[in-house]
Formats: sequence, structure tokens, C-alpha cells
Amino acid sequence: MCPGFKGALRDYQLKGVKWLISLWSNGLNGILADQMGLGKTVQTIGFLCHLRNTGHIQGPYMVLGPLSTLTNWVSEFERWAPGFPVVLYHGSKQERQQIRSSRMPTGRIDDKFPVVVTSYEILLADVKALGRYQWKYIVVDEGHRLKNMNCKLIRELKTLHAENKLLLTGTPLQNNLTELWSLLNFLLPDVFSSLENFESWFDFTSAVGHANADKEILAQEQRNKVVSKLHQILKPFLLRRVKTDVETSLPGKMEVILYARMADKQRELNQQLLDKTLNEEMNKMSRGRGGPSVASLNNVLMQMRKNCNHPDLITGPFDGSVFFPSPEEMVRDCGKMALLDRLLTRLLPEGHKVLIFSQMTTMLDLLSSYLEQREVGHCRIDGSICWQDRQENMKRFNEDPDCKVFLLSTRAGGLGINLTAADTCIIYDSDWNPHQDLQAMDRCHRIGQQKPVLVMRLATAHSVEGKMLRRWGGGCGCAR
Repeated sequence: MCPGFKGALRDYQLKGVKWLISLWSNGLNGILADQMGLGKTVQTIGFLCHLRNTGHIQGPYMVLGPLSTLTNWVSEFERWAPGFPVVLYHGSKQERQQIRSSRMPTGRIDDKFPVVVTSYEILLADVKALGRYQWKYIVVDEGHRLKNMNCKLIRELKTLHAENKLLLTGTPLQNNLTELWSLLNFLLPDVFSSLENFESWFDFTSAVGHANADKEILAQEQRNKVVSKLHQILKPFLLRRVKTDVETSLPGKMEVILYARMADKQRELNQQLLDKTLNEEMNKMSRGRGGPSVASLNNVLMQMRKNCNHPDLITGPFDGSVFFPSPEEMVRDCGKMALLDRLLTRLLPEGHKVLIFSQMTTMLDLLSSYLEQREVGHCRIDGSICWQDRQENMKRFNEDPDCKVFLLSTRAGGLGINLTAADTCIIYDSDWNPHQDLQAMDRCHRIGQQKPVLVMRLATAHSVEGKMLRRWGGGCGCAR
């Protein structure tokens, strides 16, 4: 089935490869939308091995994705298909030119031509150079990012010569018809050529019955019809499996929400935000020392979220100190920090490895200082960490027993990262988009995980965070 592929595919992964082969045999493009952690990367590699060794199609092939996923693609090719050449097409303009001249000849394609793994940003920068190739397959990782038909990326992608395209996404497709049409138009422009025609397929108003019928029932019926019709349209082009259906050997995952009370300092700052006296207090604190403008405190909602994370995120820039607070001060001044301190005190001596996610890099700075002062070995990934350091940090965390905590920003650490050495995930502060947090959890709850995964979402009671969780359905967890 997949000559050149070193390793065994699980049954559902083999079915995924067969589905991809069927699409290709029928000249169709598609969307592999398996839930995160089920091995979309390995299925794609198996499929490309089939094309290369059974179909004798040497390429060229391109894998396009977010920067954070690129090194994972390269390492997975090297692991599962060591005979399949691959190149990370990245670096400076001169470095990319060197890669093209030495590894990517524009003439006849032979078995030495590598799979080209690159990022969205590099594609936009080098679209003319990459447009010189007749691509056999373009694989777009995190393909749901193409849902905006007016974005520059999708316009430039359409200019490339590509016989076939495959979108990979772990994100369930929403019932937004315009966004869905954008994806389908990119994959199958001849079939889905007109947005107006596409939307007309979902016009059920003529089927609505009596004017006096219950409006809510009619609205629900209409929604059901839209979903049913979407399933009919997508069935030939989309394959989605979820963990509970196919990966019965994967250890379980339990999520709890832990609420912390505000510390005295947090309550004081929160009241000043409500009274709109915080600017005046920070002016007094920084008087004669310079420091940031109090204009930075004008976004009250953001300041409330910072206060929930730790009051030092607000007062730190104004208090004149160049040092982080001591661990004792951090714990004393913040309810969530006190809760985290208690959790780590229990978890780390028992050998657990922990991922801690936060939206704010300044909060990661504070957590890193706390861990350093407590002499806890840890690694970190955020948007400022280069891909080489990301790879080194992941390797260290997965292999070094003394590296016990991994700090990650939710957006930068939610993609292309495999941290199955961890069995505990702490969401220090939640994202407005709950799907971002789900991606974060799946860094450890994925194939290769041997232990049950415990996810603890921290929140501050009677605060803006509680309202956020209620907004997208977060229930009541355990109180501190």
C-alpha cells in the first residue's frame, strides 16, 4: 500500500490513506479533517509514499503550513519515510535562493527532488519563484485558514500550477456558507464556481410552511436542513474522524475548572478599575521615576484579565523595580498563582510533567521567574522563539527527566507540537476562542500518550474570567 513507508499505520489511518488514493484516482481534491492528534501528518506521508513509489510520481510536492508546524513535518518525513528527500524551504532570501539552485532544479523531476516544506509567509514572498514549478500536489496544513476568500494567501495560492490539492484541518467546519464556499472553491473551482449559486442551494424559505407556525421550530428545522445538506455536499470531499470513534487505545482525558479567590491586592486593583481611579494610583506609584504612560491602562477589560493573571502585570511597569517579585510575593498577591503553587507542589514530586498555557507572554515571563527561583527545570515556546529553539526545547522536555514544566503561549504552542511526555495540562488563562484551548490540550493528548491526561483550567472567581467561561459553556469546576 505505502512502499517506502517505514512503520505501521493504524487501521483508521490506513483507511484515510486509501480514501486519499481514491480521491486522487478520481481527479478530486479533498479535506482531511480528522480530530487533532489522530495523525493527519503520517497519513499524508503514507499517501505521498504511495504516489512516489507505486504511482511513480516523483513530484514536485509542497507542504504549506504555519511556521510552528514546519520542523515537525520535516522530522516526521525523516522518521516515517527516510528514503523520501525533504527540504525545509526557509531562511533569508539568499538562503532560499541557494536551496532552489542546489535542491530544486526546474527541469526534469527525478527521485532526488525533495518534498518542499514551507510557510505561508515564505510562499507569499517567493510566489513567483515557486510558480515556476508544475506541482503535483500541494498540501495545506491548517487549511481552515483559507476560509477568507479575499485573503492574499488564497489569491496567491491560486496562481500556482497544482494538479491536486489537499487541505488538512483539525477544526470542525462551521456552518458559515461563505467561508465553506471559499475552501471548496479553492479545492474544486469548476464545481463551486459561484458563491451566489452555492448560497441558493441553502435557501429553504420557500419550504417554510404556515405563517403562524412557531418561529423557533421553523428556525430549528431550517438549521437542521442546512446541516443535512452540508453533509451531503461535503461527503465525497471531506473525511473526519474523532478520537472517541477510532482511537480506543488512547488514554482518557479529564478536564476540570478550578476557581481561585482574588487576593487582597487583586481586589484592590479591581475596585480601582471599576472606580476608574487606577490611572491616578499608578501615576502616584511612578512619580519621579518615569516609566510607561498611564494611557496603556485605558483598556479596562484587558486590565481586568491581567489582574486575574497577576497584579504585577499591571503594577510592575510602574513600581520602579527591575526585578521580578519573589515566589512568596507572587503567591501572596494572586489567587491563581497560589492555586498553581499548590498544584505544582503536589504534581512535580510525584513525577508528573506539566504544560502551562497562557495568552500573555508577560505572564510567561512571570511564571518563568517563579520556576527559576524555585529551581524547577523548564522550557518555553512563544511567538518570539525561533524554530530551531522550539525543536530543541521539545526534545529536551520529552527526553530530560529534570525538565518538568513547559511554558507555552496558547497561540504559538497550539500547533505542530508533540509533547506526549506531559500528562498534565494547565490552562492558566482561557482564550476567547475555546478551540484554541482545545488545540493546546492536544499537544499532550495525542497518539503516543501512555498515561491519562488531566487538564486543569484555572479561573478567578467573581471576575471577568467567570463571565468568559460562561459565555462559551464552561461549567462550574472545583473551588479552591
